[in-house]
Amino acid sequence: MAYAGIAKPWEGCLTLYGRPNTRVRYRFDNLDQARAHLHEVEGRALFFCRDEKIRFLPDAPVCLSFAFSGGEVTRLLHGQVAAGVEGSGTWIEIRDVRPLRELTPTEAVRRSIRLGCDAPVEARGDTRNATVRMLDLSVGGARFSGAAGFSAGDRLELRLLGTDGITFHDLAYAVVVWADGSEMGVRFDLSDVVGRRAVRRLIDESENLWEEAWEGDHASGCCTGKGMLDPEAPSIQRLRAPGSSSTTSENTGT
Repeated sequence: MAYAGIAKPWEGCLTLYGRPNTRVRYRFDNLDQARAHLHEVEGRALFFCRDEKIRFLPDAPVCLSFAFSGGEVTRLLHGQVAAGVEGSGTWIEIRDVRPLRELTPTEAVRRSIRLGCDAPVEARGDTRNATVRMLDLSVGGARFSGAAGFSAGDRLELRLLGTDGITFHDLAYAVVVWADGSEMGVRFDLSDVVGRRAVRRLIDESENLWEEAWEGDHASGCCTGKGMLDPEAPSIQRLRAPGSSSTTSENTGT
């Protein structure tokens, strides 16, 4: 397989994605099918986004929504473009596969109403300040990564950071409900009128991005007696080879 990091003008009609707010919807029959399409390579999880007409910019962050015709709760994942396969699709490295685990009834209800997002946020507490990443949100709360050091019960002031990492917009006051390693979940202070409006604006923006998301379906004929249709997953050595998305510096724009 030939791996490519950029789109070529002679390859036909292409849709190019490369902004930090890239969204991908993918539909499977069931959760087991989705899990089977995560390929573990040298300790990393890779997912193949099959579409010969689509191109992502090298190393672009991607927010994915896995939906299931079997009725399971939609799962939200985050990843990064790893490599393109000419005439076939794109490999995306999934940062954390925990969202694909079995959910308790309480988790299922909570996650069913969350919107996937990818936004830098400054979390300011009484004893700790940190820049965290918002992974998903709802009217009532949000989930963050990069949040090691915070504990349940901590009260936070959340500020949405600009792309320059310096400017910010006030988002909301919140309380940490749970903390697990580098992740935490918070509940917004619903008595904060200004915060409620800011959260609503962010939700509206996220909904608009998901309305424009690229959509794909599990390929018919895949996962049958002949096995999966995914190509061979790239190794780290192959990703670092000339022409791979991890080393290509040319930018085609968005």
